[in-house]
Amino acid sequence: MCSVIGSKLPIVRVVLVLAATFFVMVCVGTGQETAFKGRLPAYYGEIVTESQRQEIYGLQEKYEKQISALEDQLEALKKKRDAEIEKVLNADQKTKLKKAQAEGAAKRKKTAEKKAAEAKGAPK
Repeated sequence: MCSVIGSKLPIVRVVLVLAATFFVMVCVGTGQETAFKGRLPAYYGEIVTESQRQEIYGLQEKYEKQISALEDQLEALKKKRDAEIEKVLNADQKTKLKKAQAEGAAKRKKTAEKKAAEAKGAPK
């Protein structure tokens, strides 16, 4: 019986991480600030002491703002690059690009709706 529970533990961890990620995304989307919650690197959980755990969380929090600012800069650079790349296209090519992007977005939306419907109808 314990081996069955142990074999499902990685799945439970993945689900918890995904749920936490979703929560952060929702809070960021609504403008609510969330308190920093550290997460130990892979395989650290069963190795470190509680004091080491708190020290690691402190280090993560120390660098979080700087990393976040750099990620924002990177995203801005990517948008600038993409805008410059799009300027290379002529009007007809830009029209075709917009059409292809819209079709791709519609396809992704349809796939997401299908997955949601399947998940809703799946037995629990």
